Amino acid sequence: MTRVTNLVVKNAHGAKFWTVDDVEYIDFVSGVAVNALGHTHPEVVKAIQDQASSLIHLGLNYGYYESVVNLAEKLAEITPGDLDTVFFSNSGAEAIDGAIKLARAATGRPALIAFEGSFHGRTIGATTLTASSAKYKKHYEPLMGGVYHIPYPYALQLGKGMSEQEAAAYSLDRLQKLFELQVDPAQVAAIIIEPFMGEGGYVPAPAAFLHQLRRITEKHGILLVFDEVQTGFGRTGKMFAAEHAEVTPDILVLAKALSAGMPLGAIVANRELHEKWPVAGHGSTFGGNPISCAAALASIHVIEREQLVERSAALGNQIVERLKQEIGHLTSVAQIRGTGLMIGVEFQDENGNPGTKLVAAIREEALKNKLLVTSCGVYGQTIRLMLPLNIAEEDLDKGLTILETAIVKAATV
Repeated sequence: MTRVTNLVVKNAHGAKFWTVDDVEYIDFVSGVAVNALGHTHPEVVKAIQDQASSLIHLGLNYGYYESVVNLAEKLAEITPGDLDTVFFSNSGAEAIDGAIKLARAATGRPALIAFEGSFHGRTIGATTLTASSAKYKKHYEPLMGGVYHIPYPYALQLGKGMSEQEAAAYSLDRLQKLFELQVDPAQVAAIIIEPFMGEGGYVPAPAAFLHQLRRITEKHGILLVFDEVQTGFGRTGKMFAAEHAEVTPDILVLAKALSAGMPLGAIVANRELHEKWPVAGHGSTFGGNPISCAAALASIHVIEREQLVERSAALGNQIVERLKQEIGHLTSVAQIRGTGLMIGVEFQDENGNPGTKLVAAIREEALKNKLLVTSCGVYGQTIRLMLPLNIAEEDLDKGLTILETAIVKAATV
């Protein structure tokens, strides 16, 4: 595995963690967008303890239990449109693989289309869809067949001076060319997209683009799959990123913040589509584990009760404006963007190329000052912020001050 730090962590609470030598750090990574309520939220901890005292594992092949049924009903309530039926897995990558199987089984078609810059996980199926770096596929080819990629509407990477509208038009044009030259749309089972690209750079897809993609998939009988593993449960200032464009996918894939740090993924679709998945066509020993489901229910309850989705939207706007004011004037800052608490600061060097080395220096300087941040983007050119939705104001201010100071120092060396 990539080793980002060599810290040995003893305990963590809220937006902070402490090493074994009692050094305190502020955490702007949140377990890679997993800890939406920060570390060890007391209500989540209690739900885990209570569930563990009564039932740890059964297996959904052999019966139902309260936490999994209640969570399925809750997801049916809060997910967009008519998505009302759930298959539980252990992770986002597993859920992506399950979504691939569901799409192929339901349509009887073999082909899949994903996007350049996308990251969907590290199982063989998810790795095949992933296109945010060649390193993820090195050593593992040949991968799964029948997968095609088109450009994500990421204007800053597609061409200097390209507008968001031009980027969207270019991506849709490449999709049409793909249909004409490589794969007939009648052979395509699904198009899989992150409505807000994560690992590839923290870039939202334009709402008009997602609307057009929805129209194209409906025209050709193709299923539209939204990978909301990183964006779900308030991260973007809506419960799900799909709500920004008011586009309902056929299949919604969830994980990460779903269960507040416990292993859990979910494939959500409507009942009619799930019924096309044959009995015994998929399965999981641990998927829908009672403890993970109890943690998820507790987490969603806190998010709703404390109106953390709304807080994410408001606080994200404040942070973006603050960053623009404090560091936006630096020539090395290519763009500051964010929706809710999914915020990216993209950097460039003096020649306008991706600021990979600069980002590495910023991360190192921030860590020296006891702030954990991480990067994303094909070239590692973007600092991404994944703050708890309920982060304390004093931790937020202190962390942002450390980050801003690190950026200014690295940019002026």
